[in-house]
Amino acid sequence: MEPLKRLYIFTGKGGVGKTTTALAFTKYLKSLDKKVQYNSFDQESNKDLSDVFGLSRLDLNLDESIEEYMGRVLNSKMIASWIMKTPFFRSLFNMLPGLGHLILLGHVIDRLESDPDLIVVLDSPSSGHALTMLQATHNFKEIFGTGLLVKDIDRMHNFLLEKNNLKTNILTLPSLMAVSEAIDLKESIEKLNYKEIDIILNNYLPENECLVSNTEEIPEFLQKKIKLESEVYETQKEIITNKIPYLNSLSIIDTVDNLDEYIEGLR
Repeated sequence: MEPLKRLYIFTGKGGVGKTTTALAFTKYLKSLDKKVQYNSFDQESNKDLSDVFGLSRLDLNLDESIEEYMGRVLNSKMIASWIMKTPFFRSLFNMLPGLGHLILLGHVIDRLESDPDLIVVLDSPSSGHALTMLQATHNFKEIFGTGLLVKDIDRMHNFLLEKNNLKTNILTLPSLMAVSEAIDLKESIEKLNYKEIDIILNNYLPENECLVSNTEEIPEFLQKKIKLESEVYETQKEIITNKIPYLNSLSIIDTVDNLDEYIEGLR
């Protein structure tokens, strides 16, 4: 069994089941008596869902994170608060969203470094967001060259590149185009020297025992879909790490509960 990491990133296109899977994985880690927090990064917190499962959250507000970071760099919270109110800085972060992502990621790493028992499960809003977030650590290092921000970026790189600290799970639906996009994302992240990246095939019909055992009784279009998804997996099985079946669940709460037996392989 793979050793647990300190930071798990769940990413992929919109609607592939990132949030459901990230919550289920956080729930799994909690069942192992691990100190784990779910983080929805720069998007609305899934407070109600995380509360249903009794999950601890790491809620970070972008403005507050930026102000805290500036206060630490300038050694003055008051000056940082004043700077953040200026039109120039507001415009800067609007024009360069990657800078805000960089600071939020740095905030997550701060928490992890200050608490060696903590594990964070980061639910990234989209595949583009995850890539931008990781690229930002390289891009802004090149832009600034030297200084306090670059020292912070070096610290972040040291953490992210250290063995057993980071694992990225890319979720994809079982279509050829979707899997190809997931492979492109994996390759882009690998170019940044991050190694532990898995592609997870989600909502995979051929793994649904109820459907497969009653193939003759299901509609023809569904039979064709099962066949097509099987072909997609066969052509890309060398790069697909795990499969999560399509589940006959009526709600996201039921889905999270029913994912228990499939989630361990994502560690």
